[in-house]
Amino acid sequence: NLFKSFYADCGAKKMGRKAHAYFAAYSGAELAGHSVIFRRNGRWIMDELRVKAEFRQQGIAKRLTEARLRYAVKNGAREVWYSCDDGNLVTICCHLRYGFEKVCPDKHRCSAAASHWYRLTITPALLKKFPELKK
Repeated sequence: NLFKSFYADCGAKKMGRKAHAYFAAYSGAELAGHSVIFRRNGRWIMDELRVKAEFRQQGIAKRLTEARLRYAVKNGAREVWYSCDDGNLVTICCHLRYGFEKVCPDKHRCSAAASHWYRLTITPALLKKFPELKK
């Protein structure tokens, strides 16, 4: 299985929900990166962003993130969410450039500072700043 071998070195758990869309980046026939987006309770949630170590620092994560955002926008998203550990600064910085804000989701008892969730509100100003999200 392609994804089983891709994740063999990291101990990542199998995703417990069905993705709405899968995105992959290849170098020749080799899978270099992978990510998904899904809907849960009306929210678009980006998940499972991973780029193999030997392919990092080449813009693959940025392109996979843009592909997921573009997909969500084309499918009517008003907001896009993702979650990550506070120590994952590369991922956080990749997403903050688009305007994601750290928030505490509804029905959670936490402050934004204690949360691991980030939300991007899709606005005309965002789409003007990042026209590649409308393509």
